[in-house]
Amino acid sequence: MPAAKRSLAGAGGSRATPAWVAVAAYVLLAGAVLVGSKLLVQRLGGEQYAAVLVGVLLGVLLTIVSFRYLPFPYFLWILSVCGFRFLWSIRTPILPDLYLDRMAMIWLSVVFLIKIVAERRPLVRPLKIDILLLIHALYLLTQVIIQDMEFFSTWTVCILIPYTVFFMTKNIVTGRLIRTTLWILLVLSIYYNITAVAEKYHLNFLIWPKYIIGIEGEFRGRSQGPFLQAPLFGTVIGMMLPIHLYFMATVRSNAARVLLVVSLIVGLAGLYFTYTRGSWLAGIAALGATAVLNRKVYMRFLLPAVIIGVIVAVGVLGLAQDKFMKERVENENTIGSRLATAVTVFRVWRDAPVFGCGFFQYRNVRERYIEPVEIPGMPVIRFVQFRHNAIHDIYLGPLAETGLVGTAMQLGIYVLIWRAFIRKYPRRSEDDEFAALLMPVLAGILVGYLVGGLAFDYRFFSVTGTLFMLSAAIIDGYRGEATRGGAGAGEVPAGL
Repeated sequence: MPAAKRSLAGAGGSRATPAWVAVAAYVLLAGAVLVGSKLLVQRLGGEQYAAVLVGVLLGVLLTIVSFRYLPFPYFLWILSVCGFRFLWSIRTPILPDLYLDRMAMIWLSVVFLIKIVAERRPLVRPLKIDILLLIHALYLLTQVIIQDMEFFSTWTVCILIPYTVFFMTKNIVTGRLIRTTLWILLVLSIYYNITAVAEKYHLNFLIWPKYIIGIEGEFRGRSQGPFLQAPLFGTVIGMMLPIHLYFMATVRSNAARVLLVVSLIVGLAGLYFTYTRGSWLAGIAALGATAVLNRKVYMRFLLPAVIIGVIVAVGVLGLAQDKFMKERVENENTIGSRLATAVTVFRVWRDAPVFGCGFFQYRNVRERYIEPVEIPGMPVIRFVQFRHNAIHDIYLGPLAETGLVGTAMQLGIYVLIWRAFIRKYPRRSEDDEFAALLMPVLAGILVGYLVGGLAFDYRFFSVTGTLFMLSAAIIDGYRGEATRGGAGAGEVPAGL
């Protein structure tokens, strides 16, 4: 026996495991699996057993991929929030139903915490916005707890998910991943654009998921998209239109630029077909802010697209004779009822100025404050015109429900985000693609959200807040590196 083998065999008196022991262990394991499978098939049936088996395999695969590449569950989560939360859900009798977006958020949070603790990775600084988001979320959660958790599910949608998006985006989406994220958002935007136009013209073969079409398969009057809510769908389309401008300026293929121009025009048409004035303003504000911040590059793409879009709309599609559009624009009852609702909201706030009437409690107290409203230049608005109206903005509504304390924190979050943008955008240079080209697009998304919030209450939905917080997180985490090379401080942390 060679000396090396003798020393190994004799060290500590240890011996290699006999081959028959290993074979016996594999046989016992196989037998246990067969017996367990037989019992499960008898109990669940063949179809349910197969579903469980597939679920286990997918779970194992997701676990392996998630720990090796953390952006994968992050992108899965973003996609689920942006219109696909209803594809899969687990109904629970006590807790809020676990839709795909909530399950994806829980999974991402678990994996992120395990990796961040195990690898001792520091959080991306500064943390001012993160801390204020946490305090604001806890303040609103306290109100929810006082109300016996009645609106806990709503709190998870409008507060927990977007605020968690900010934290995760800031710590995961850096360097090259910023551009990858924009590609995913561009694909989503193209999907929204096509879906909106397909709804209008009954092109059902282009519409997915099919629940958008409805049971009767008829157009509901306004394009609603996967959210089944026209104002929300229009606002999302409008917020995401500026992403086209970034890729028009950065792609090298002329054919790709033509396709992007076509998608932008289709997006403008899709925004129009939601027939929502607040969403139109959000889209115009988003594109306008983006173009103004980089007139040298973006105006030469935006102006031709708008001109072509107007020519196609008027000359080819005949949208100038759209009767439904005229009814929507000329309908003053909607404007009057919203103004009256705003006045009523202000009356509610006067009775509870510091802490408000409570999270989502406006609808429970409004009957005590509703009375005819007189507005100069308008006829008297009778209470029957607006008594059942919900809050239609993200400013006066939270003021009435969360008081000066909650509103001060909310506005403080917006101020800190814009301070981060104002502090970093002037530092741009010609070779800094992020600051020169992408930061105006992110600012356009922020502007679209804030303008759209003047006429629409986002708090029943998570997608608009997600897009806003995602953009804000990328801006806040920016360190001055160029994203095209993906080098420097913006590189993805090792192990994440």
